[in-house]
Formats: sequence, structure tokens, C-alpha cells
Amino acid sequence: MDAPATSTEQSGTRTSTWSGGARASEAGARPAPGQSGLADGFVRALESERERLAQVLGGDVAAVATMSRYLIEEALRRIADGRVEEAAESLRAASARIRDVSDKLVALSSELRPHVLDDLGLLPALAWHLRNFGQEHRAILVLPRITVGEREVPVDLKLAVFRMVQAALDNVARHSKASEVRVLLSIFEGELRLAIEDNGVGFNVQRWRRLHPSQHGSGLDLIDRWARASGGLSSLEAVPRHGTRVHVSWRVGAAT
Repeated sequence: MDAPATSTEQSGTRTSTWSGGARASEAGARPAPGQSGLADGFVRALESERERLAQVLGGDVAAVATMSRYLIEEALRRIADGRVEEAAESLRAASARIRDVSDKLVALSSELRPHVLDDLGLLPALAWHLRNFGQEHRAILVLPRITVGEREVPVDLKLAVFRMVQAALDNVARHSKASEVRVLLSIFEGELRLAIEDNGVGFNVQRWRRLHPSQHGSGLDLIDRWARASGGLSSLEAVPRHGTRVHVSWRVGAAT
């Protein structure tokens, strides 16, 4: 989010616009190699940290397995003593512990690194995430419009697209007070285009940047960095009381 924000008048309503990602100017110039390298390094570090957290969380299985082993051994002792009902209680406790931690680990593992993205592809992963988002935030109507095929999205862009949708929807849920969000993914004139639009409260981009000069880790910052790393052009338009629109585009060649 290095490019300055600008303001324009649209139908009598003041619109704040930010252009960032790989866009260095309104003419759409690409960033310098050093900038792209820094962004790429950030994204690699971010994904490395996600994977590390997934492994740490997976280590909790050992603690649960140990406790479950003690409960099962206790159940065996009780069975040997003829205390069948007490043994059954120990086994039920062990089963409950294993079931609870398994559910949590599956959910956290999917959040950190969605297996569906690796196993089935981008479009099923987006459908899965949008469905979960809609179930978790029932006050927000999710309206996807995805008109690309899986093979039309370059392999090296799939993770970037998914992470951008995640970050944008997280912003919508946290800040927008929207009742509706649209997720659009299409190809037009040799460009892969991603847009996330909501009908929420919007905000003044210039004022937000002035009040939040250090925005590292925010959803908007993550979108910008993913755009830089993947060679895309990103922009943000926000109209106070009339919503926000995030747009990212990539020049793509033949289907892969």
C-alpha cells in the first residue's frame, strides 16, 4: 500500500481510492524488482509461519494421545477388576477427548492451509471458504460470480487468489457492517480479475492511511503484499456509507 490515495467525485459522493500492489502509478507501471522481492519474501515468511503453526498445533495430538492412553489403561484395569461400568466411563472420556481435539485440529489445519486447495484446486477451495463464511456470518449474504475454469487460473496464482479472498472477507466481517458481499473472478481481455465488493459503511482511504501509517498485518496490507508477490495490480475504492471494492488483476497467458 505504498501508492498515495486519491479522491474523486462520483455522482455527488466523495470516493476515496487507493492503488497499490504491483501498481506504482495510475498508468499501471510494475514495481521495481527490489520491491517485488521484498513482498515475495514477506509472503514466503507468512506461509512458512502458517505451516509452522500447523505443525505445532499438530503436536497437541501427542498430549491428547497420552491422556487417552492413561484413560484406556485405567479402563483395562477396571475391566480386570470386574468394574465394567467404570471402565466404560473411562473409555467414553478418552473417546470424547480424542474427538474434540480431532475436530479442532481439522478446523485449524484447514484454516492455516486448506487441504482442498491442494487436493481439488482453487474453485472448490473458494466454494468451501465462501460456504463456511456464509454459515459463520449469516447476516452477510455472499454472492459469488466465478466465470473462470480451474485450468484458466495459472497454478502460481491460485494460492494468492485464495489468500486475498480470505483477507478481504475477513475485513468485511470485522469492519464493513455489510449485509451483502460479492466475490467476482473472471478473465477478460487476457487478464485474470478478482473483485470483492461489499455494501457496508465504507471509509475514507486517505484518512485511514493517515491515522494508520503502520498497517502491517492488516487485511488490506496482506492483499497488497500478495498482489506485489504475484505480479498483479491491485486497487481499493471506498465510499463512506456506500461500501468498499477491492480489485486485483493479473496478465495471464494461455491456459495451464
